[in-house]
Amino acid sequence: MRSRLDSRSGWLLLVCGLMTFGTLVAAELRQWSDASGKFKIKAKFVSLENGTLTLEKEDGEEIEIELKKLSTADQKAATDLAKVKDDDPFKSKAKPKDDPFKPKSKTTTPAQPTRPGRPARPGAPKTTAEPVDDGDVPVIKVDWSKADVITLAPPESGWKVELPKVELPDGGGKLKPISLPQKTNFFEGMKALLISRDLKRAVVGYNLGNPREGGTTRLLGVDLTSGKAGGSVSAPVQMVPLAIHDDGDQILMRRDEFGFGNLDRLEVWSMKSGKIEKLLICTPYEEVSGGPRDVMWADFLDAERLATASRGGKVTIWKYPEMEPICWFQSTDGKPALSPDRKLIAYCNGTDVGLFDVEKRQVVAQQATPMKLQWPQLAFSPSGKRLGCIANDKVLMWDLATGKLEQSFSPTGVMIKDSIEFPDDDYILGNGKFLIDMPNQLKFWQFDGADQIRCINGVAYVGVSAGNNAPGALLTMTLPHAGAKDLLKKALTDPTLFVLKAGTTVKLDLNGITDVAQRATIEQALTKRLATIDCKPGPVGTIDLVASVEGPKDRKISYHGAGTYQTKEFFSRLKFVYQGQPAWETSASNIPFFIQYGKDDNIENALRKREKPDYDFFSRTELPKFLQKPAAGQGPGRSLTLGQSTITTAGLK
Repeated sequence: MRSRLDSRSGWLLLVCGLMTFGTLVAAELRQWSDASGKFKIKAKFVSLENGTLTLEKEDGEEIEIELKKLSTADQKAATDLAKVKDDDPFKSKAKPKDDPFKPKSKTTTPAQPTRPGRPARPGAPKTTAEPVDDGDVPVIKVDWSKADVITLAPPESGWKVELPKVELPDGGGKLKPISLPQKTNFFEGMKALLISRDLKRAVVGYNLGNPREGGTTRLLGVDLTSGKAGGSVSAPVQMVPLAIHDDGDQILMRRDEFGFGNLDRLEVWSMKSGKIEKLLICTPYEEVSGGPRDVMWADFLDAERLATASRGGKVTIWKYPEMEPICWFQSTDGKPALSPDRKLIAYCNGTDVGLFDVEKRQVVAQQATPMKLQWPQLAFSPSGKRLGCIANDKVLMWDLATGKLEQSFSPTGVMIKDSIEFPDDDYILGNGKFLIDMPNQLKFWQFDGADQIRCINGVAYVGVSAGNNAPGALLTMTLPHAGAKDLLKKALTDPTLFVLKAGTTVKLDLNGITDVAQRATIEQALTKRLATIDCKPGPVGTIDLVASVEGPKDRKISYHGAGTYQTKEFFSRLKFVYQGQPAWETSASNIPFFIQYGKDDNIENALRKREKPDYDFFSRTELPKFLQKPAAGQGPGRSLTLGQSTITTAGLK
């Protein structure tokens, strides 16, 4: 949990992973990085003269570096700071040659894979990250002058598309569980899972953040044919693998550091020699600054072409490995998708969805979306017959051949905006966690425990860690699994299995609302919420919906850097009860995670204004669509999905 207090706007935020960015100021410390990303230092800008940048470290020591040796982003930052900094007419007096107080020569210490003072656990893979020597690795500067600019416009023939051909490579399909080495450190995380085009190799990417040294990236190769994981290689940088070349060896890596504009640099690595060998370095969208320069998606079209998309929506096809842009078109901040046969790129610019033919270099289909879509992410179904989209709070699905919108709904109550996979033609997986039944518009299943899930040709490849005390695993499975499908069939046909489903009459119990004047308002709010799941209230119901408010209760609450306050807490609760047994429950406190207060106000007064029950809770709470009959002694669940499973190294539970 991190906090930030902004006295100017009167906001106190308590959020996880809050991102803040400000204008470059010369007097502020910032992290500088060389072009390779191996060496980093925190220092203040001093001057930029004759191509040499002078920086001042936290201890006051001044150091120099040639501007051209900095990363592209830091070259621009230095240039911008030089423009805004006032000219200083005073020059520092040079130290005498015999001055014994000379700056200590700078050394670079490899990032450590374990916490200071804590050795690696027995059995953990060797991960001492040694700086990678770039040597003569080409740093490619992009020339956009010869690239074709594609205008997005619907073709005169309308939406008529030849469906992609889906062919399963030899050896593709479900595999026996493959053991992965245990994590090197509790804080190391599995950040990516890539599967080669021929389904014979996987690459697992791990990152270990280290604020002092900039972190460590570890890659692990897995032979899917033999079912064995190979050795891992590491480097003291923060990067993540995005795509595997057709040869199964070249791995496209992307810089992966905190902040807009810090996902910009691409590198191609090879693990063939047992250590990291860099083949090229390129910042494809370096002509812009900030977020629009970030690379958000990439995939190889074939051995000689690469496709990328920036956060600014610039979708580009490149000649590889020359990294010469062939053509590009402007979309929006989201993620396009590559068809199974790699002939079509699906895109969405927020108001239109379309298909770009990579051979013809033209739009072959485009039509308006049913509503404005934010941050759209696309995926093709395993058969190639459908196109799916997750856009903030919307999930959509089109028939690819005709462009017909088959499904569009809002699965409120679950957060699915971060990623999209298409494990089955009828199901979309969001955030690697929530499985959506598209034909029935049902928040179907929740999967917990998986670090990474990639769905290819109807097979889900699942990466699972077991902490830093036991080996992880790479699993393959079919989603949804047989047990989930059986339960769905019963949900739609068995009238006795579920105590809550469409058409159920629900009895409202408002006795727990002590403020009688609020009961009528809450009854209206809950009636509307029941209508969203096709249920209605009645004097006699199959199941009870119980509303209550508890409190007040004195509570001390502390805000980091802003003091401790005494306040009164109320809890608003909702629960479904079947024959005296709780089946589902949720609640909310009147104490928020963030507070807004006026210019002449303060935190204490803002809290005082909130010392009352949160009655709006009853009008905004999402109710589950299905509830199974509760078992005796079993606590109420909170899930809004039909069912839940945990994925472990042993499989589904």
